[in-house]
Amino acid sequence: MATEADSDVADAFREARKIVEDKINSRLISLSLQNSFEKWAFIAMIRSDKDWANEIAKKNSQKKVLEFRLKIDHERFLNGDLVERQRLLLSALSCSVDKMEKLGISDNDRSLLYSILQC
Repeated sequence: MATEADSDVADAFREARKIVEDKINSRLISLSLQNSFEKWAFIAMIRSDKDWANEIAKKNSQKKVLEFRLKIDHERFLNGDLVERQRLLLSALSCSVDKMEKLGISDNDRSLLYSILQC
């Protein structure tokens, strides 16, 4: 998990990311998925300029990577407490799982991924 963010949310992102990433990664280890992808790359875009870039959801079959660059509301993230920031990250990750359907990821795999996002 990475970010493209304004400097005013960078520290808050690192704090929330560590908690969310630790929980999710520990759950991913025991998950057995049917798809051939090896990496779920997620980049949170948290910028005050809402129009600076478009969201991206794509797959690279050769590198076996699913890549998502999704927006998180800057003001809500900036003004939220740690629990709210974690919730915003989890919501964006859930949105990335939603987008996996168009990338050919099965309903079963998506259901398993949704289940690990229930932190």
